[in-house]
Amino acid sequence: MKTEFIMVDEGDANPTLPTAQDKCVFGIRIGSVGFLVSPSIYCEVLDKTPVNPLPNTAPWLSGLLNLRGNLLPVFDLHTVLSEEVSDPKQRRLFVLGRGDTTAALWIDGLPVIKSSACFQTASDLSTLSRIERRFVSGGYEQDGQVWFNINFEDLFKALGGHQYAVEESTE
Repeated sequence: MKTEFIMVDEGDANPTLPTAQDKCVFGIRIGSVGFLVSPSIYCEVLDKTPVNPLPNTAPWLSGLLNLRGNLLPVFDLHTVLSEEVSDPKQRRLFVLGRGDTTAALWIDGLPVIKSSACFQTASDLSTLSRIERRFVSGGYEQDGQVWFNINFEDLFKALGGHQYAVEESTE
């Protein structure tokens, strides 16, 4: 079942519509971590969609999702980021990409629209783990929350190829 949703900035009591000069991006949350997704990347939110688990796989691979006859890997970045699932009832599947590069991940709640005009460049990203630094190209702060630009395609390739476990164990 596909979920229809209206995106609002949850931190803004008086939301204003972005102007033509503002660049809007989608903000998704995984635990306490926020990620930004360009509107040029095809994405959709799925609710109450079954994921078929795979035995003997990495802990961050929840299983496979059959989306319109295509099998997609489903990643749980909560495991990768050592984040707790705040409310399992609010989890949704967030599908990114098209064709061979399509994958899904669990997010907490619904995406929100973020305006670049409200961001300040994050001053210190040194607290990120080595694996996070590898895929994060920048960070922005808004109302005390840091939002990261991340290369999801490279991250999914690394997680699917079990490169995450090899790199982390060599630190």
